[in-house]
Amino acid sequence: LWSPELFSLKQRIEETFGYQFNSVLLNLYRDHNDSVAWHRDKESRYGKRPVIASLSLGQTRNFDFRKKDHHQSKYSLSLPHGSLLIMKGNLQENWEHRIAKSVATMKERINLTFRLVREV
Repeated sequence: LWSPELFSLKQRIEETFGYQFNSVLLNLYRDHNDSVAWHRDKESRYGKRPVIASLSLGQTRNFDFRKKDHHQSKYSLSLPHGSLLIMKGNLQENWEHRIAKSVATMKERINLTFRLVREV
C-alpha cells in the first residue's frame, strides 16, 4: 500500500516521464558519515534494463558514477533537494554508482528510488 503522499509523487513521475513503477525504496543518510558503496542495481527482479527514478530530499550530496570495467572513468553529479535522477538503458550494465562519505558536515538526506519490480 502507498501513502497518499508517495502515491502522488509516483503518479507525477510516471505522468511526466512515461514510466511505470510499483515499488519505492527509502534511503536515509543521517549525516556526512552515511554512504552507500559502489554498486549496480542488477537484480533479475528489476529486468535487464531497469528504469530507476531517484528523488533527492534534504541535503545536497554527490552521486558518483564509474565505468564497471574501467574505474578511472568517474563522473560526479550534485543532487540538491528536489532533484530527480532517471537511470535507464545500459547504465546498470556498464556503470557503478555510489554516495560517498563526505569530509564536510552534512544534514539529513532522504532518497526515494522508484522501480518496477517483476516476479521472478
